[in-house]
Amino acid sequence: MTTYKLTLQTLTPIHIGDGEELRHGFDFIIYKGHTRRLDEDAILEAKWDQVGLNQRGRAHYKLPGEVLTTEDDFKNPAFFRYVLRGAPRSRKADARLKTCIKDHEDRPYIPGSSLKGALRTALAWQGWKEVIKHPLDRRDIGNRRSWAGQTLERKLFGKNPNYDLLRALQVSDLHGDLAPNKDLAVVNAQVLTRGSLQSPIEMEALLPNRTLTGSITIEDYLFSPQAERQLHFGSRKAWLDALMPRVQAHSHARLEKLLGWFETVQGAEKIANFYQQLYALKLSRHQALVQIGWGAGWDGKTFWTHLQKDELLFEKLMRDFRLQHRRSRNAPPTNARDFPVSRRVVVSKGKIAAPFGWAIITLEEKQ
Repeated sequence: MTTYKLTLQTLTPIHIGDGEELRHGFDFIIYKGHTRRLDEDAILEAKWDQVGLNQRGRAHYKLPGEVLTTEDDFKNPAFFRYVLRGAPRSRKADARLKTCIKDHEDRPYIPGSSLKGALRTALAWQGWKEVIKHPLDRRDIGNRRSWAGQTLERKLFGKNPNYDLLRALQVSDLHGDLAPNKDLAVVNAQVLTRGSLQSPIEMEALLPNRTLTGSITIEDYLFSPQAERQLHFGSRKAWLDALMPRVQAHSHARLEKLLGWFETVQGAEKIANFYQQLYALKLSRHQALVQIGWGAGWDGKTFWTHLQKDELLFEKLMRDFRLQHRRSRNAPPTNARDFPVSRRVVVSKGKIAAPFGWAIITLEEKQ
């Protein structure tokens, strides 16, 4: 086995969700421009007489956040699991906040599975021309959205999970000296089209300029002559040997398209400038740009341009899988060249501020 030290530096806010939503008043409160995650158990224990029953034995039905009323309450660290800079725009009762993934001590981290998914997408996109020799056919895609592209995946990586090339690639979780109070913030995410911002979503996000470390291991024995007789990985070990250059080639191609898209959107000059800088960035063979987590986009999680090469086929796929975006009943359908028609962005003080999910990864072989 060959093991590499993996370093990831965040460039923009990253949100990798844990599937939970916090509720205003019950799970968090807003105080002096900050979002405070409540420790419900500590509050209930200290203030049960206010939360639970009154003197006549009748239920109050108060939320945990409603019983924190004094300055001493807000200064008591026992009542709060953590405090985040920033606050959701909505102050309504039961307003929601999506949480990012953390360990049992509320420390944010990046799951290895999230990064490995991005690496897999890049390897598939880069390896396409080496494996997929025939023009795409509708039968290559399948009829179920959840299994779309499985036939193509098997041609690229192996006939089933036991024969999958990326069995040989192990990516650990990535951790750092991180704490929610200093490394997370509440961000407002919105869906951006060329015409407007839509669908505001509030979420926790890991901030830029944070460093996390982990490891990547390549199991070389899976490419031995004995294993080859069963697995048939053939020349695809070269994919992993050139992992960073292949990932960077995919990201570079995406950056060119993203730059062109944001240059056409009024008010998105800050993101266009950011993508111009990334596109011009010179990295070593041991480094690559990646986009992970929420907001990586359709082009960051699929076969992308390979599917769009045949415009008629792709437009049929858009209809079959309901990928089209119709702003109104009378609006023309989206064509293959214009898809996708929206992006998810960070909005700050009403202005388009940043994309989600970008980071630089660096590999260093362990001695």
